[in-house]
Order: sequence, then C-alpha cells, then structure tokens
Amino acid sequence: MALYNHPTYLKSPAWAQEWLLSARGWLRRSLREGTAFQRELADVERSQWLDPEGLQALQLERLRATLAHAAAHVPFYRDRFQAIGFAPGDLKCLDDLRRIPELTKRDVFDAGPAMLSDVHRGPRFSGTTSGTTGMSLTGWRDMASITREYAFVWRQLIWAGMKLGDRRVWMRGDKIVPGTQSRPPFWRHNRGEHMLMMSSYHLSESTAEAYLGAMQAYDPVILQGYPSAVLLLARYLVNHGRRYTGRSLKAVVTSSETVTDEHRQLVDKAFGCRIYDWYGSMERMTAIGTCEHGRYHLISDYSHTELEPQPDGSCEVIGTTFDNRLMPWIRYRLGDKIVPAAAGLRCACGRHFPVIERIVGRVEDYILAPDGRQIFMMSNVLDYIPDLVEGQVRQDSPDELHLLLVIKPGAPFDEAATRRAVRSYAGETFRVRIERVAQVPRTANGKLRVVVRNL
Repeated sequence: MALYNHPTYLKSPAWAQEWLLSARGWLRRSLREGTAFQRELADVERSQWLDPEGLQALQLERLRATLAHAAAHVPFYRDRFQAIGFAPGDLKCLDDLRRIPELTKRDVFDAGPAMLSDVHRGPRFSGTTSGTTGMSLTGWRDMASITREYAFVWRQLIWAGMKLGDRRVWMRGDKIVPGTQSRPPFWRHNRGEHMLMMSSYHLSESTAEAYLGAMQAYDPVILQGYPSAVLLLARYLVNHGRRYTGRSLKAVVTSSETVTDEHRQLVDKAFGCRIYDWYGSMERMTAIGTCEHGRYHLISDYSHTELEPQPDGSCEVIGTTFDNRLMPWIRYRLGDKIVPAAAGLRCACGRHFPVIERIVGRVEDYILAPDGRQIFMMSNVLDYIPDLVEGQVRQDSPDELHLLLVIKPGAPFDEAATRRAVRSYAGETFRVRIERVAQVPRTANGKLRVVVRNL
C-alpha cells in the first residue's frame, strides 16, 4: 500500500503528512543514492559515449549474463530453454537471441512464481501495471536493479540540467491528499527528496491558479509529471496571456503518456523551457530518453530492444532486461509502438544511441468529474484489483463510472474494496457500476482501451 493510502497518513494533519513523506523520502534517498548508486551513475555516464562497436559488445556481454542466470535459476526459462534446445552459450551474436520464443503478458500471468529466481536472497520489491492492455501484471525487482534503474533516471535528469540536491516538483500518479478534498493545498513538501509532491487528481481549471502559485513559490529546477497534467497548466497560462514566473525552472520532464510537437511548443510558450520526455515501463525492458538537442534516443546501454517492423511504418517493441536477476524479462512483447528515425541519422549530442522519431503508444484518456476536474491515469485503479485478467474504466455519463472486469477464474473478488479504490482516485461524486465480463470489448483494430470517456 502506498503511504498516502495508509489510514495513518489519511487521518494525519498536513504537517504530519509532510513529516511522514519526508521521512520516507530520506530513507529512499539514503538507499538509492549511496555508494552503489554513485558507482552505477558513473558507469552509465561513461557508457553513454561508447561507439557502436562498444555498445554492441556491451549488449552481448549483458545478454549472455542474463541468459546464463535465467537458465540456471529461473524455473520458467529453464524449462523454456530446454524445450527449444537452447543454451546460453549458443548466443554468438545479438541475432541469435531470436531463437528464443517471445514472452507475452499471458506467459507471465500464467507462470506466476516460476518467473522468479530460486536463489534470490534479500529484499524484493513489486510493481503492478495494467499498461495499455488492461491485463494486470506484477513485476518483482531486487535492490541492485532498482539502484541501476535509478542511475539511468538520474542520467536523464542530468541531460535536462538537474543536479543531485536540486528542487523539483513531482506531479504524477501519487494521490497526495484524499480524493474527497476540495480545497488547496493539494500538495505536500517531501524534504527528504527535495520535492514538492502535487496531486494530479485534483488539478482542474478552477484549481490551476493555486497549483501555479505553489510552484512559483517553491521555484523548482525541474517540473516532473504526467504530460496531461503539465499541459493543463500550460494551457491555463497561455489562455490567460501569461507565462510561468519561477526563476529556476530549466526543464519539464515527462513520462507515461504521449507527447506531441504541439505539446512541446505549448510548454515552451508557457514555461519557457523544453520537454524532456522519458519512455519506460514497469518491466524495465526498454527505455527511450530525450537528449539536450530534443531528440528521442533508444537507450542501448539500458537493455536490448528489438524493433519489429509493422505495415504502418512503425515498429513494435520487444525487449530484454539486463539488470534484474530476481525476475528477468527475455524477449518480452510490450505492446507499444515507436517510429524509428531514418537509418543512419546521427544526433548532434554525439551519442550513438539510435534516434527515435516518435513514440506511438501511451495515449491515455482521462475522466471528467462533475466539478470540472480532469482525472488522469485512471488506469491506475486497475492495479489495485487482485487477480485481474483485463479491465476497462468507462465514463458514458457525467456522474457514473462503469468498470468492465475479467477476474481470474476461481479467484475471490471484493467488490466493496474495488469501489473504495475507484473513489480514492475519483472522489465521491461518481456512482460506480461494476460489471464482470468474459472479455473486455476491443476496438476495430483489436486493441483494448483501458480508459474510455464518451462525453
């Protein structure tokens, strides 16, 4: 359970909530930014400048280590490799990886604990996602992989102009205050991580002025948030003929939703800085980051990514993790698409990471509350439903949310807990209708949309 969903946090006054967030932040920063983190950050700062041959050699070395560990210690892969007659020593070049069957969401869902290493010792950490498919998956990571991931995230922040210890505003899927709260402040100061954490669930045209006032008073170096939340503030400023007046802001760092050129122009006009967009996933099997010249790059020292061409000119992403020994993901088809840049295009930043023209996936819808709030990332609600096979959140009328849910056969289902989860995100103004179905309807091209708003 996230801290801000815990009964103790919810019942505490604002000053105590800030103390709890700051204590947790201090602990997280102590774990993430210690000696191991400094070593990993130095390593990824070095590897970003490898030439193409060096990057290929690094990928082959990391893949061999991942496959050897999976074959020896992960029951699912041990059985899979034996079934196809594959041994890690058979990997002579990167193309040899294609001998291994693709990993699907259904494979992971059905395999359960067999996806985990049988020799893991020490703490482990879980994350759940419904992603763009609506099928709820739980991924597990060890501390070493989290430290390595954090180094890559910080390298992206460094590209955006941030330094360790700088102030930032955080406006993502964290419900910092109760969904029923109707008056500001909708934010709390996390001193442990030098962060003003702002709820994206309470942001609307009527509350935007309060958000901007708090941001300008805090004066962050980086604004880190969902594109949809940032764009609401940017449109508010532009529509009122104003610009953001904070003096220290260097960049807006976004992730989890699609960013367009129009969005970039709007943010530049409102905030006077560039968007640095980051593409990642709960599985940590592919990453795409934005360099100082505004180009997307496939982060080749992060993982191995195969780009499977599609008839529409895009490529589907198939990725293999390098760093997570607890739960490796090998040739995992994520379901998202990207469009590579023209072959051979080099970026002026000097890195040899492949250039990506645009990211096709990650278009999230929002629901519209009766009070005018645009509530983004409602797909997060599905992450709190155990044994969910697939699901969809629909809004077909102003005051009702309709959940279509496919639950694993034979698994218990707590309808009351599901209603509480929905209201914790959307507030008490909605009726919640829950419908158990055999399959969530697909779009004309066979896709499952997780959030659908027909208003």
